This record gives sequence, C-alpha cells and structure tokens, in this order.
Amino acid sequence: MPTISQRDRLIRAARFAVSAVALACLVLCAPPRARGADPPRSAPHAAAVDRVFAQWDKPGSPGCAVAVIKDGKVVYKRGYGRADLDHDIAIEAGTVFHAASLSKQFTAMAVMLLVAQGKVSLDDDVRRYVPELPDLGDPITIRHLLHHTSGLRDQWVLVTMAGVRLSDDVVTEDDVLQLVSRMKGRDARPGDAFLYSNTGYTLAALVVRRVTGLSLRAFAEANIFAPLGMRQTRFRERHGEIVARHAYGYRRGPDGAWELRMPNYDLVGPSNLLTTVEDLARWDRNFYDGTVGGAAVLAQMQTAPTLSGGPSPYAMGLFRSEYRGLRVVEHDGRDAGYRSHLMRFPDQRFSVACLCNVATEGAELPGELARRVANIYLADRLAPAPSGGGAASPAPAASPPTPAIPPAPSLAEYEGAYYSIEIDATYRLAVGEGSLVLSRRRYPATTLGPVAPDTFIVPTLGLLRSATLRFARDSAGRVIGFTIDGDRIRNFQFVRLRADGTPGR
Repeated sequence: MPTISQRDRLIRAARFAVSAVALACLVLCAPPRARGADPPRSAPHAAAVDRVFAQWDKPGSPGCAVAVIKDGKVVYKRGYGRADLDHDIAIEAGTVFHAASLSKQFTAMAVMLLVAQGKVSLDDDVRRYVPELPDLGDPITIRHLLHHTSGLRDQWVLVTMAGVRLSDDVVTEDDVLQLVSRMKGRDARPGDAFLYSNTGYTLAALVVRRVTGLSLRAFAEANIFAPLGMRQTRFRERHGEIVARHAYGYRRGPDGAWELRMPNYDLVGPSNLLTTVEDLARWDRNFYDGTVGGAAVLAQMQTAPTLSGGPSPYAMGLFRSEYRGLRVVEHDGRDAGYRSHLMRFPDQRFSVACLCNVATEGAELPGELARRVANIYLADRLAPAPSGGGAASPAPAASPPTPAIPPAPSLAEYEGAYYSIEIDATYRLAVGEGSLVLSRRRYPATTLGPVAPDTFIVPTLGLLRSATLRFARDSAGRVIGFTIDGDRIRNFQFVRLRADGTPGR
C-alpha cells in the first residue's frame, strides 16, 4: 500500500496527465488553418501592400492574389476579393488562377530541357516536327518560335479575323493547325523582327509532344512541376476540366454588373497554365538554385537575341527590361477575365507574383500593381521615379491629316465580296449612308474611315484595334482586292470575288 507522500505524487502525476491530454485535445481539435491562408498582418510592409490592392479587398468583387518573394522565400502573401462570386468564396494565396501568357516560360523550359538532353536543337527547322507548316521561303527554327522572331501570324488575330469569338467559342489545337497549314505569307522574315506570336508557342508545345510522345501537360508535370513541388500547377488541355480551388474569371457587363468571362481553349503552350502565387514562388526560386534545367539552360532562357534593328526585349518566354534603374525579368498574361504578372529583380533576388480573376479595364493591370509593391520593398534601391517637374513642354502635336474622302459615287467601285484563303473567310463591302461598311461573319458591321485614295482605317477587327485597309488595282485600274496591315498583322491579303464566287473582278 503506497504511503501518503506516494499518493500525493501519484495524484499530481495524474493531474498533469489530464492537463496534457486536454492541451493536446485543444491543439488537435482546433480548426486547421486554411491551406494557403495569409500570414499575420504584422509582416513587414503588410499594410502598405494591402493598400495597393485595396480596390479589390471587398466582398462582391473579383480580385487578386499576391506573393512577395525575397531570397527564394515568400515574405508576404494574401488574397483580395472573391474567387467565386456565385458562392462568395474568398481568394487566398493558394487559389488557382488561369495564368494566360505566363505559360510561355514553362513551355520554353520544356523545349530547353529537350535541347539539354540532345533530343532537339534550337536551330532545327520547325517543319521537321510540324510538317503541317507550309514552306514559306526561309526556314523557321525552334529558336525563332521561342524568341517571337518567326514572323508567323498570331493565332488569336487569325481566329478572330475568321469570325471566332474568343471566350464564347472553343478554340482547339487542330483549329490552329488548320490556320497554320493555310498560311500563304508571314508578317516578317524569320529572325528579322520581334513580333509577338502565340502561334509559335502552340507549335513549340506540339514539338514537345511529337519528340517525347508525351503531352506538354504530362512532360511539364514530370520534369518541371513535380521536381519543384508545384502541386497546384498544371496545363489544362480541356476547357471543361474541373479544378479544385479554381478562381473564375470576370469582367464588367454592359449593365456594369460582374459577369463570367472564361477562356475556352483546348490547347496549350502559349496559354492555359493553371497555377497559384505560392507555386510561382517555387518556380521563381528555381532561377537561383537551378533545380530544373541548371545554370546553363536558365542563362539561355534569359538571353535575348540581337536583331537587325538592335537588341530584342524578349528572351525565351521572358521579357527583359529595366525599372527605375534595376534590371527586371518579367512576363504578363491577359486572357478573358484573367490578368497575371510575374516580375523578378534578379540582382536583388526579389520578385512579385500577382494573379487576378478580373479583366481590369479602367483599373491597374497586375504589372502596375507589382511595380507598386516593388516600390515598397525596394524603396532604398530604386532610382527616383520620373517626374514631369521642370521638363520642357512638348511641342504641340501636328494636326492629323484631313481624310481624303472619296466622293460617294467612287465608293461604289469598292463594293463586293472579298475572300482570304488563309482564314477561309469572306468579307463584304457596301456603301451605307455615304460611307464604306465592312461586314463579316458573326461580328457587327464596321464603318471604314477614308484616309487616302484607296486607303481606309478599320477601327476594330477582332483583336486588331486599328488596322489599315489598302485596295489593290490591276493594270486597267480595276479593284482586285485589298490588304490589311495592323500592329499585329502585316500584308494580309483578300482577293475580290466574281458574282459566281470565284476570284476575279
């Protein structure tokens, strides 16, 4: 039988055990912290960053997620606004977004891994892997695709010129390949100029599949995402795929209310990457530790070519620039109701990742938000912001030339149907209320503005916000067709059709 002192010790031990069990229960039974939950507001500069995103930090609005990265570690992360307005689900740092053109750097890495393995060469003719691409004269290489120097017409410009309505219609890889196979011309000779072309990155993804037998999604998962621990990142090959914790895209509707705006792409390479700001931080760290690709591949990915007109701003899936005296490597993304930006200051080992589920017309783009965040953290490193104070007043802009408006009777000679074999589409021109009006499949009619003889401005044409239409004539002076030139397309030709639908006057 235990003594009194022994009993006391046993009682105290029992009480301690009960307290320990209760404490453990409190810890284990407490609600878990949400995955991707934001850090305490006591983080340095947290309040200042929150003010940058204040416009989205409210219920009933889409918004953004941000991660601030220093020396490979996330020093602040937070979500603002709602990922799903139907169900009032908040955006967190672990929310998955469609990242649009941020995809390109991952596609470039996939190709560069094949280069490092000796399976392809950057100087290989693309037609070796994509025979659907016609011989357009000079060889187009894989290097040209990744640097946007191929001269290939941009697929999104072509599909919208053909009558496709982005985000309403599904666009597949086969659709793009059909457009590629019909190409009769280029916007520039390969290697001559930097001309941003999403087509090149669709073809780059196709090269990966045809060389490895794996889709870009599967190849990237095994060789990029899994090694870096990017567990929430994938290429989405089917627009209807269900994705956990996914933010829906939004824009303002005609009545000012928010409405869904989703990309309907069944293709990968230039777009369709799904990711989080947390995973982008893991990708960003790879540019310092080289877990995937190694130093040589990463250096090549960040090296831009020198073109005939000087250095290109574009390396491989990455823009190189400067911001207030500091070197920057960055890329943005814009698709449907999504905007994205990843901005790296390599010398300061500092980056900002920003993903938004809102088409930000009339508001700051993520690149501008990222720069404002950089202003906070790099205040002592950045050169003074440009100021207008004391600057000489600019010379007054010259008055625009008076349009050379043809007399109404002469407009009639432009009337008729015109066909483009490249997009298999017919445009019709007719005179209406003293002006020349262009009509095409599934889009509203557009009134052309005359600026010179046989030359008109097209205010909007798919993704072209302003293009020039120039009529061509034969030796007898008869109108036989026209060409369209814009900031994203050059020398795109239509031929006039006869009444029976065949080419001719």
